[in-house]
Amino acid sequence: MEDYKPNSNRFKDEQKNKLPEKKVEKVVTGKVVTRKKSVFSKLSDEFISEDAKNVKTYVLGEVLIPAIKKAISDIVTDGIDMILYGGSRGTRNRSTVDRVSYSSYSNRSSGVRDYRATARRYSYDDIIFANRADAEDVLTNLDELIDNFGLVRVADLFDLAGKTCDYTANKYGWTSIRSAEVVRVRDGYLIKMPPAIPID
Repeated sequence: MEDYKPNSNRFKDEQKNKLPEKKVEKVVTGKVVTRKKSVFSKLSDEFISEDAKNVKTYVLGEVLIPAIKKAISDIVTDGIDMILYGGSRGTRNRSTVDRVSYSSYSNRSSGVRDYRATARRYSYDDIIFANRADAEDVLTNLDELIDNFGLVRVADLFDLAGKTCDYTANKYGWTSIRSAEVVRVRDGYLIKMPPAIPID
């Protein structure tokens, strides 16, 4: 007798939502070593990499561009005053102190860093690959896992590299690794990953 599958909408939805079984295996062929992160490397990962873009955006958008606009405006205004009046007439009336609008500070709630999330960040050993091709293969496989499952765990990174890690590596990972890149280090190649976040 044939085995019939249910024809209900619920069964069909369950089948659509079923993901293929996640199977992560070693993809590297060369030598791979792990090393503990130095104190400087941990501090760099914690502060510099995440805040560098924010600092650059702030300096350009909030400091340099307004200062350049103000300088151009002052030059043009003073130039016109010199042509029309024989001198700059606005220097006496113009205040040397810029007015500060504090309303923008109260509207910055979306741009404030969540320091509680920073404190929960997971630090793991660096994985050093003997050749660039292996590191690129691991990065490509991580991208595919995110495409298929919506996230990738730190443990998956270690599995792809053929290395073991502690159980906690299953609780942290990434939903996007667009900023990840392979970089040359003294001993080989390293995948510079964004900070791992808690995965519930």
